[in-house]
Amino acid sequence: MASTLKDAAATALETGRDVKDSVTEFVRSATGRIDTVRDQTGDALHAAASSVRKGSAKIDVLAGDAANRLDTTASFVKDADLRSLSAGLRRFGQNHLTFTLLVGAAAGLWVGSTLSRGTRTN
Repeated sequence: MASTLKDAAATALETGRDVKDSVTEFVRSATGRIDTVRDQTGDALHAAASSVRKGSAKIDVLAGDAANRLDTTASFVKDADLRSLSAGLRRFGQNHLTFTLLVGAAAGLWVGSTLSRGTRTN
């Protein structure tokens, strides 16, 4: 019986390590995708600001203000430090593995339920 408990504990420990590695890889992959989208969004906002600046002479002042706000937003998006946020989330996930798994499972169930409702036809 003692060896069975030791085997179960070893299996649980190994499963925990596998889950931790999977979560770490998922976060690393998601961070890369977020960085790419963040850069693309910033570039698109800069392009929109440029397009607004080329607008009608009648709305130059308003267009300039809007363009400046778009540029400010684009700079904020491009300069956002998502790596430190990602590192913090990774540490939280490693320190609170059970909670992280439960939240992930709940989110997966919610997304699956939402998607299955969206594909049903009456």
